[in-house]
Amino acid sequence: MEAKKTPLFNRDFILVMIAAMGASFVNYFFFSSLSLFAEKLTGTVAFAGLLSLAYSATALVMRPVSGIISDRQGRVRLLIVGSALGAVACMLYSFTTSLVLLMMIRVLNGVGMSMNTTSAGAAVPDIVPRERMAEGVGIFGLYATVAQAVGPFIALAIVGNGEFSDFNRLFYVSAAFCGVSFICACFVRYERDKKNEPQSKREDVAVQETDEPEGRVIFGFDVRVFGPSLVMMLYFFGISSILSFLTLYGKNRGFQVEHLGWFFLVSASGLLCARLIFGRIVDRRGGDVVVIPGLIVIALCLFAIPMMPTLPLLICVAFPYGVASGAVSPSINAIMFRRCSVKRRGTVSAAYFASVDIGITLGAPIMGWLADRLNFTWVFWLSAAVVGVTILIYVFFVSDRVFERRKATSRAQ
Repeated sequence: MEAKKTPLFNRDFILVMIAAMGASFVNYFFFSSLSLFAEKLTGTVAFAGLLSLAYSATALVMRPVSGIISDRQGRVRLLIVGSALGAVACMLYSFTTSLVLLMMIRVLNGVGMSMNTTSAGAAVPDIVPRERMAEGVGIFGLYATVAQAVGPFIALAIVGNGEFSDFNRLFYVSAAFCGVSFICACFVRYERDKKNEPQSKREDVAVQETDEPEGRVIFGFDVRVFGPSLVMMLYFFGISSILSFLTLYGKNRGFQVEHLGWFFLVSASGLLCARLIFGRIVDRRGGDVVVIPGLIVIALCLFAIPMMPTLPLLICVAFPYGVASGAVSPSINAIMFRRCSVKRRGTVSAAYFASVDIGITLGAPIMGWLADRLNFTWVFWLSAAVVGVTILIYVFFVSDRVFERRKATSRAQ
């Protein structure tokens, strides 16, 4: 049976993965460094959260639109346009002279990245076989693992002492990465190949891929994605403290900023291990055996971060955090795709990333406000509490066990 498995890797899979990787690199460049740029530009930490708000809110608003366009007009076209807008935004950052202008460019950046990530995420289940969905989504997500590992490391190394000339170099490098995404997206051809197939063959493939009917739609999203999306939203609300403020936390503790990149590098090695292993487990045994333990580990890591008195000890927390993160996100993503119709993959991808956007949009400014008025210890402890609530919601309302029970009850009626 193993020998007859449909291979995951093909030309289009690799091209989409590289196109998504370029945009993801830019995301992690800016996640780890734009807070420093905003502080340099304005003289206060408080506006770092506003930048995250502008970016995430824009991406969120664009998600339903991007998902609908992706389902109707095709994933590849949207991927090309999104990559191009990202490149333009990166170039414009170098001309920033005020907070207002910076936020306007961040909005444009959010539009482009929303298009890129939504279309790339929807293309993956089109390309990989359904019986290997979680494994394929997990392996595809390695692009984000690589970006998370190397992106902050590169960004902080380029920024160095934080002069404006250093940030300009970072913006030019970011534009180049988006340019690579654009070029790769132009060569993805699976949609063009499908158009050349007979209509009857395309319909047969669609029927074979899923037995899920098209569900009710609210605000452009299939209602079956709301439960998993709530879990992802709260999860990213919790870890927004790491994504947006770990660098400032380390600086506040007296750690060397350029060495904080090691936290992201070590956590990404854990992500790499998780994505190579846990996808197969989810395909065979369902998502519950991976998601629940993963969320527990993340909550413990968030609680432990403020207790680490030295940088080496802080880095020790990074690996289990990375393993857990690499297990949770792709597992929930695969769960969402499996519960919905093939025809709704664009909006399912949009819902997944929208939940990420909402979590960061709410988490970053709230955590920034708390950091400015309390301290980073409370920021990370409250983040751990949020993830704890997420565990309870998943177990009692969203898990595969609960979903299958509701599905059986619905069929019986």
